[in-house]
Parts: sequence; C-alpha cells; structure tokens
Amino acid sequence: MSHKSHLKLVPPRFSLQPEPAVLADTVERLYDEVFGPARFHKASYLFREGVDPIRELSWIALEGDRQGNDRLVGAIRYWPILVAETGHSALLLGPLAIAQDRACKGIGRALMFKTLDLAAQLGHDLVLLVGDVDYYKRFGFVPATPFGFVMPGESRPDRLQVAPLKDNVLGRIAGKICRLPAARISHARRIRRSRAAG
Repeated sequence: MSHKSHLKLVPPRFSLQPEPAVLADTVERLYDEVFGPARFHKASYLFREGVDPIRELSWIALEGDRQGNDRLVGAIRYWPILVAETGHSALLLGPLAIAQDRACKGIGRALMFKTLDLAAQLGHDLVLLVGDVDYYKRFGFVPATPFGFVMPGESRPDRLQVAPLKDNVLGRIAGKICRLPAARISHARRIRRSRAAG
C-alpha cells in the first residue's frame, strides 16, 4: 500500500527533515508542551520506555523566520514492537506532536504521509497507534480490535488503530502487542552505533 508524502500540504515556511540527535531534547520539550506528564502514564508509553525510536522514521517540522532562525513546530516518532506469539515485527507510531499555535496548518498531515511512505519503502508492513479515529482514518488507519489486535493495559481499545503497509497483512497477522525483548533492544542499539560510526 503506497502512501504519498504530500509535501505540498506544508506551507513554504515549513520544512520537514529527519530528527537530528542534537534536537532530541527539544523534541521532548515539544511533547511535554503538547501532551504534558500524562503521556508517561499511557499504556502505549510502556512499549517505548527504554527503547530507542527508529531513527529513519523520526522526523521533525521546522519553521524559519526572516532572520534565518528555525523553530521546532512538529515531530513524529516510530518504535519497534512485536505482535502475537510469532513475534511479528511492527511499528508503534507516536507521539505525533504539533506546536499548539501551529495546529491545522497541514504539518501533521505532511509528517504522517512522509513517514508512512518511508516506512513502506523500508519494508515495514504494519503500523499501530492509539489515537483519534476520525483524524487517523485519512492515513489508512482502521480500528485494530476487530482485527484481533490487543494492547495490554489500554483502557480505550476503541482508540487502538492499525494501518497495513502491504496487501494481505490484516487478517493474517493479529494478537497481543509486545515490547522488544532486552536482547533485541541491545542488538538494535549496537547496529545503530555501528552505522553512525561508519
């Protein structure tokens, strides 16, 4: 399933780029401003705690002024998860955060389309998230519970959604969402460090 980037949805003063390591703390501050400390108590956060986001799918939106100064106005991250007893690799999307004074400017749509398209190009086939059904359905997400997906601890299973990035995934893959085992987390970190050094 193809997802187009739709970069034209971003006004000229905004630009999208991969999240650089130097802005990681700035991104965290944006998440704090948009979601507050309650985000750490959500069931979905347990699948991110102690796990690094996928670097290739961590993107930001910057707004530049006439003096050439850039301001972070949007960010999106994806995290590796496993599904079912078979341990099928999938993605957990979120958070998607947009600066509150820049909402409804097309930034979120552009970040979504860009990264979903990139995830498909990288070979991923399944993305899950917890969020507003009406907002995310435009990106190909559908309620996940009817397809047999379960996020342990999620109090609003109706907000759990899934988007297939390849044909014939839904109905074939289903089950409980699981964290990456510690061994796989360590292995993934070694690979990222090796790529960064090379």
